[in-house]
Amino acid sequence: MSDVTIPGVTSSYNTDNIVSKLMELERIPLERKQDELDKYENEKTVWQDISRNISKVEDAAKKLYGFENPFSERIAESSDEDVLTATVGRDAIEEQKTIKIINMAAADRFLSDSMDKDFDAPDGTYSFTIGEEEISFNFRGGSLSRLADRINSRGKDLLHAQVIKDTPDTSVILIESTKEGLENRLIFNEGTALDFAVSAGILKRSDSSMRNIALTPEEAGTLVKLDDKNNLVLQPGAQGIIPVNPAVKDNGKMVLEITFTVNEMEQGEWTPPTPPPGPEELTPGSISFKGITISNSNSTVEMPQYQEPEPPEVIDDFEVFSLMSNGKETILPGFRKTSEEQTITINLRDAAGSAEAIKFVNNNTFREISISDIKIYDPDARGEWEPSRPVSTASDAKIKIDGIEVRRTSNTIDDLIPGVTLNINGESEKAVKLDIKPDRELIKDTIIEFVGNYNRLQAELGILVSNDGGLISEIDYFTDEERKTARERLGLFQGDSTLNQMKSRLQYIMMEPYNTSAGDNLKLLSQIGISTNSTGFGGGINNSKLRGYIEINENELDSALTENLVAVKELFGIDSDGDLVVDNGAAYKTQEYTKPYTGTGGIVAYRISSLDSRITRTERDIASYELKLEDKEAELKNKYAIMEGNINSMQQSSNALNNLNNNNN
Repeated sequence: MSDVTIPGVTSSYNTDNIVSKLMELERIPLERKQDELDKYENEKTVWQDISRNISKVEDAAKKLYGFENPFSERIAESSDEDVLTATVGRDAIEEQKTIKIINMAAADRFLSDSMDKDFDAPDGTYSFTIGEEEISFNFRGGSLSRLADRINSRGKDLLHAQVIKDTPDTSVILIESTKEGLENRLIFNEGTALDFAVSAGILKRSDSSMRNIALTPEEAGTLVKLDDKNNLVLQPGAQGIIPVNPAVKDNGKMVLEITFTVNEMEQGEWTPPTPPPGPEELTPGSISFKGITISNSNSTVEMPQYQEPEPPEVIDDFEVFSLMSNGKETILPGFRKTSEEQTITINLRDAAGSAEAIKFVNNNTFREISISDIKIYDPDARGEWEPSRPVSTASDAKIKIDGIEVRRTSNTIDDLIPGVTLNINGESEKAVKLDIKPDRELIKDTIIEFVGNYNRLQAELGILVSNDGGLISEIDYFTDEERKTARERLGLFQGDSTLNQMKSRLQYIMMEPYNTSAGDNLKLLSQIGISTNSTGFGGGINNSKLRGYIEINENELDSALTENLVAVKELFGIDSDGDLVVDNGAAYKTQEYTKPYTGTGGIVAYRISSLDSRITRTERDIASYELKLEDKEAELKNKYAIMEGNINSMQQSSNALNNLNNNNN
């Protein structure tokens, strides 16, 4: 307010206090307006909090039935995570797999001999091959460290080198491929790279080499032919022997590989043979004598009825190949039921240490086996060379899944189980159980989140529409600040039909029955352990549980999630008319009901907008009235200043008259 003073005028009548008292009366309407503004702003804050809590319920409900609902999430539990783990997508099906890790995939990692600190790698063009990739670079010559740096800078993330001091005076160089798998073997190409590898003791001349087994139908056996691709085709019923001539003896590392495809033959409709002709039925004979004829009677032998033979048995036999060695027969792993090319691999050390012949018996009724390649080789060999000091050699991952042996070039395998990526971490003699199942803990946590947000909203609504202080004391999760705020808001919207209706409607949604695939066995939330449960343990009524809150019996919920997961999902959201769109369920109805409150232009937005308009008008009224009060205060001060001036003038005149009278006397 303006402070008006009149220079030269002193108040002997305390007019400032009088003006102040008068202005207090004038400010009463302003204070009412200020209280009104505070009320509107408080209500706006409350509606904003309501909006946030409704949105939390809405979002939690949407999580239970929307596209990313937890019921479609899957997890994989491994019985030995040191050997095998897995990551699972939402499209994986619930199943259990038995997986044995025979070999992990590995990359070539070759170590050199110890070399003194004066050793220099020669200059020249170094060329390496990894799989189908070639790496080539020029090197001016120099120390092992310089060569390692050059390899690392030009290795295309495929080739890596490291120099390690194995003694204070000597070093070794480790050169390795970064890609696993037999097809990604590291080759030191002819020239400087191979010369260096030999001189550094990385490679040595191999004492074994690859053997390709000739595929000739003349030597193989019956029902065998060559197709137009020179593949040896074993027709149904084919059996025989493919000789290994001369026989191959194992050096401890030799491997036999048979590459083939399985061709499924069309199974035509079986036609039974025509019934064989039976004996003719003869006409009985007769004899006549002197006009008397005597006829034979018909045959009394019953002819048997023709019995149609049974269709021939369809034979499925997945074990076709075996290895002959030292008079013994070792049955090789069976093939997989697929049209893709597949390979059977066996170490000769597991088959009496040598290979003399490959025996085959194709007992399958409607399958041809087309062999494209049979070879025996040392996987460590690189043509004429092999590593002298291998830390590891290139190899494929070999696993047996549900009894079927498969190979992959990597320890990360994503094409065996739909929606599942296997991560091989180690090898084990025992098979690993991999249990692919719904993420029930995530589902449970999402349901708990929904119930928690629902109860918080119900608590807030109860406090706002009721003046019962017991509501606040019953809520044990409130902080001191939240409890103080709740007391300030108690009964703030008592009688508000919108909030009362919301509170009642949400309660009804939680108690309403919903159709599921389990029928009457599961149609209420209470049947999965989610209910009001207003009866206390002592059998009496617990008033705190009559407020619309719901609670969870975790044992019942766990049981429902284990025994009837699909129906639990449908209880929260279900497509009832087959149009692939969820249109019913507790979570769906909750979200649909709350959506008009929180949406743009919705009920809460309208309330907040109305309050914003009132706040703006009230702030404008307050600003206008404050200016009016400033003018009023200035006016009062001016009037009282004039009054005091007049009184002072009159007092001075009175004093002058008194002085004149005293002088005359």
